[in-house]
Amino acid sequence: MKTIREAIKFVQSLVPATRTADANGTAVDTMGFNTACLIVNAGDIDTADGNETYAVNVEESADGSTGWAQVSGASVTITADNQIKSVEIPGLGTSRKRYLRAVLDVGGTSPSIPGGALFALGIAFTKPVTQP
Repeated sequence: MKTIREAIKFVQSLVPATRTADANGTAVDTMGFNTACLIVNAGDIDTADGNETYAVNVEESADGSTGWAQVSGASVTITADNQIKSVEIPGLGTSRKRYLRAVLDVGGTSPSIPGGALFALGIAFTKPVTQP
């Protein structure tokens, strides 16, 4: 029996930080996995003006540096303090491009969101999964 650490690989895309503007996460190589899940962890968000918005989208690229395009339906919206949200991205190795990244889109008068985003890669072609 394998442990969860041997079955799932966790890769950070948006490092934990407080952000007040849009941000692109680092590219995550999905080679060798069949599925991915983006996990977004947010702290105390700024909603003081009432018009702030926070969304994290998944983008894909064939080479990890150019041609980024949003993955349809792969987005989460943060609407309250201290939320953890996730979205699954199926089709790795078939209908998806090789690289994924998290992209933070903020809006409003004074947006501020502490948090980060990571991918959990699963159903590996080779097990156990090697962790960095």
